[in-house]
Amino acid sequence: MRAKIKLSRIYITNSIQVFRKSNNQIVKPLKAGFSGFIAILIVLFLINLISFISGTTEKFAMDSLDFLLAGTGFVLQMTGTVVKSFVR
Repeated sequence: MRAKIKLSRIYITNSIQVFRKSNNQIVKPLKAGFSGFIAILIVLFLINLISFISGTTEKFAMDSLDFLLAGTGFVLQMTGTVVKSFVR
């Protein structure tokens, strides 16, 4: 009489649910926030550069308010990503 041996595979995962959750709720929003900050900062830089080249302003400079505006881009993009992670 032959006995059949059924082998079940053991799946080893490298990720833990807590790390996945923290990735969705911390890392992804921070990445999105920094991308929003950089995008708005680049747009402001290009606008200042174009206005300097066209001669509407006498000197090329980035103001502290430009960085504050880019910071609002960070906050808005990060908030949108956090809300998306909670909805799913």
